[in-house]
Amino acid sequence: MIVGVPRETAARERRVALTPADVARLRARDVRVRVQQGAGWRADFTDRAYAEAGATLVAHRAQVFADADVIAWVKPPAYDLDTVPLHAGQSLLGFQDPVQRAARIRSLEARGVHSVSFERISAEPGAAQLDPLSAMSMIAGDVAYRAGRALLPERVRVRPVRSLVIGCGRAGLAAIGAAVRCGDDRPTAIGIRAAQRESAIAGGAAHFLISPTPGAIVDLITATDPELIVCAAGHRGDQAPILLDHSALNSLTAGAVVVDLTAKAGGNCVATVANSTVRLPTGITVAHRSNYPADRPHAASRAYGAATAAEILRLAADFNRPQSTAPLP
Repeated sequence: MIVGVPRETAARERRVALTPADVARLRARDVRVRVQQGAGWRADFTDRAYAEAGATLVAHRAQVFADADVIAWVKPPAYDLDTVPLHAGQSLLGFQDPVQRAARIRSLEARGVHSVSFERISAEPGAAQLDPLSAMSMIAGDVAYRAGRALLPERVRVRPVRSLVIGCGRAGLAAIGAAVRCGDDRPTAIGIRAAQRESAIAGGAAHFLISPTPGAIVDLITATDPELIVCAAGHRGDQAPILLDHSALNSLTAGAVVVDLTAKAGGNCVATVANSTVRLPTGITVAHRSNYPADRPHAASRAYGAATAAEILRLAADFNRPQSTAPLP
């Protein structure tokens, strides 16, 4: 099997899909790797390190795609995929934005090019390695909370901030942890399962609510007056539910900030605009970025690459499995 790693071209993306350590791991299992020159430099991984790990360095992205059985990326490229030599039987491995790019993914499938969406891959229970989405969500929740806090008026952020975290998956729990580390008031958390309560409270949440209706969320906002809301509620690869409607936004105090991590899946907040920071007439700020982990490119690439290499090795096991030659009945 040949794996290709192109340079990332999505806006402000600084991660790389595989690190030199991941290349060495794959080479030890007879997986060949082609890396576009400069693919890792924004995450502090040099071309020399990739070469020493056993990768073949190539100058142009077309060379990366030409013979690769698997292309590993972090985010879908900014360029049109029709400008590179895709071929039937090839797999595109990484985040795919399956809600926004559904039509494009279907058109690629019709040509025999398979998109492996990390938004829809879950690690097996008890697995030693996190899946890529979980690995990135842990970083994204922390970074997003801090980014939202920085958007608050200075008079608010110089004291403990009142926060609400909607969604208690990896990103939501990381946001709760960030609140604790910032010295803020213990946040209120919202989840969808009673089993999440223990993790949320242990992580620093003061209160936990299970699946409140949008109307109940309005009542909660009125009662607690949160200054920062982090939205991270969604099911892998599916449309995100709208949990902050216009009534909820109108219940917030001017100067409050909403950070929505789910915009690529439609958003938990009715006012969310993907990759934008919007100031509402009521004085509320609603922010989203699709690549919060890119703020920590080296650490994020190490976590992402380890998870990606694990997925590649699973694909390699199927790729190398002998096909049956028994005659058809």
